[in-house]
Amino acid sequence: MAVTSKKAPGERLDESRPTLSGVAGGKYGQGAECWGELKPCILVVDDEVMVRKQLERLYVQGGFRVLTAPSAEEALEYLSGGEIDLVVTDIRLPGMDGVQLIERIKELCPDVPVIAITGYGDIETAVEVLKQGARDFIIKPFSAPAIQQSTQAALEKMRVFMEIRHLRRSLNHDGGEFGGILSKTAEMHRVFEIIRLVAPTDMTILVEGETGTGKELVANAIHYHSPRRDGPFITINCAGFPESLLESELFGHERGAFTGAEQSRAGKVELAHGGTLFLDEIESISTVMQGKLLRVLEDQKVQRLGSSRSIQIDMRVITATNVPLEDLVAQGRMRSDFYYRINVVPIHLIPLRERREDISLLVQDFLHHHPVAVQKGITGISQGTMNQLMQYSWPGNIRELQNALERAIALATDSVIANVNLPKRVSRVQEGQNIATPDLSLSQWMEAQEKQYLIEQLKVFGGRVGLTAKACKIGERTLSRKIRFYGLDKKVLRQTAPDRGDLPVCVFPSNRPVIPEPTGN
Repeated sequence: MAVTSKKAPGERLDESRPTLSGVAGGKYGQGAECWGELKPCILVVDDEVMVRKQLERLYVQGGFRVLTAPSAEEALEYLSGGEIDLVVTDIRLPGMDGVQLIERIKELCPDVPVIAITGYGDIETAVEVLKQGARDFIIKPFSAPAIQQSTQAALEKMRVFMEIRHLRRSLNHDGGEFGGILSKTAEMHRVFEIIRLVAPTDMTILVEGETGTGKELVANAIHYHSPRRDGPFITINCAGFPESLLESELFGHERGAFTGAEQSRAGKVELAHGGTLFLDEIESISTVMQGKLLRVLEDQKVQRLGSSRSIQIDMRVITATNVPLEDLVAQGRMRSDFYYRINVVPIHLIPLRERREDISLLVQDFLHHHPVAVQKGITGISQGTMNQLMQYSWPGNIRELQNALERAIALATDSVIANVNLPKRVSRVQEGQNIATPDLSLSQWMEAQEKQYLIEQLKVFGGRVGLTAKACKIGERTLSRKIRFYGLDKKVLRQTAPDRGDLPVCVFPSNRPVIPEPTGN
């Protein structure tokens, strides 16, 4: 929808109007304050100095970060840095024009929204720009409310992508991503901090977590943030080999060491020299093998099968497990000295069901990078389907989420995924259920109860946000945010809206009814 101003052509933008930081009672009166610590960065592209200064002043007053560029070529340089969250560009530019710039932005940064600025005589061009991917266009001359409304709508629409960019930048301040690990939970950020602290050392790390939580990603992150990043990163799944073959895989063998050993071969330990050895599912190896591996870890020497010569090695060891190793020690299935040797620095990864707020980030990031999703033009997932993902227990964690999304991408026929097939046997929380499920944490159980409470309240008031907020004694903005968070559909609730006379009386501490009793006729 185009946003126009009632100003006469040539008149300056009215700076006496409310700025982006707030319009009294307006829907978009939150400005940059509603973005918390994100503080979006806006790139203004216009060859007129006066327009650039006006927009820069307006956005800065609203609490946004602002960059300006007089040409499309300079704007593309800014975009290459990955700092931009919104582009506001004039269509008429010297050299590469605004239409060409928008085409390039959609190719290079498809998740960055664009607002086009046009004169009265450029309506046809503006419509064409919208077809090519611009989020909105504004007709010159424009007012502060017009800019404000369009800016807030564009940023809100692409908020998830903006969160991903800002999260990655926060992880990158010491150089490099954490191997693709993405999270905004406090628990995972503590994991990131441990990685930062231990990566420069050669300490042995034990990564604990359920299947599919990303243990190998953590091992990768530690390696590539360490001084050994230029050395090899050697992985082996200890559960994938019988013991007789595992010894050969780990330590190597000489020619003729056993039947079928037709030539000498270096083992994983030897290949990890100068780098990192990652031993996954360490709990699966026998106590005998644990003793042999312990000797290698202690002496930093390896002896191939069939050889009497010891080879000096220099490696860092990271192990991973999906079971509590303390229990194995208590049961006699793991040597205590081996356990203490590999458990110098433990890192525990929480399951996906305990980091539910990361699901939307993970989904959008996966869709943004999956080649088939990009090829088919899939840009998002419907709110109802997202709500379904949020309620599922994810016993397979992130790996299961990725598999479910891959199936959905393959079967999708639209740019928005409207259906994801999930097993019914482990449904998360049944609607209306008011009991605690064993695998729910207290915060998750409280979220489930809050969601059900809001559904019932919205049904009572027919989806009317204002009345429901008053009944719940919370602000309308807070209620709207919770409605978005839980994926509630106000339109569906309005279909069952009661007559005004049937609405309940909401009495506040002042004992004044918000909705008066209906008078009889």
